[in-house]
Amino acid sequence: MRFTRAELVFVAFGAGLGAIVSAVVKAGWIAPSATFPPFILVLLGLGLSEIVAGFALGRSPGSLIGMPARMLAFLLGVGVLALLMGGLG
Repeated sequence: MRFTRAELVFVAFGAGLGAIVSAVVKAGWIAPSATFPPFILVLLGLGLSEIVAGFALGRSPGSLIGMPARMLAFLLGVGVLALLMGGLG
């Protein structure tokens, strides 16, 4: 399966979002044991970015990114988060 350009950007954004959330947690702005664990912030960030991109491009948000790209972006984001934080919890 080949990903479209928008899906590749979304996957790269997922990895970047994992790094950003890791930096925010390491800086102490968010506690690792907060109500929302850090990986939930990656998931929420990906969802919100897809909604914003869908409205900006004039397409319905659910049709812009395919499910395999969504799962890969989330797994990469959580993987980068775990790698930079030394674990998920």
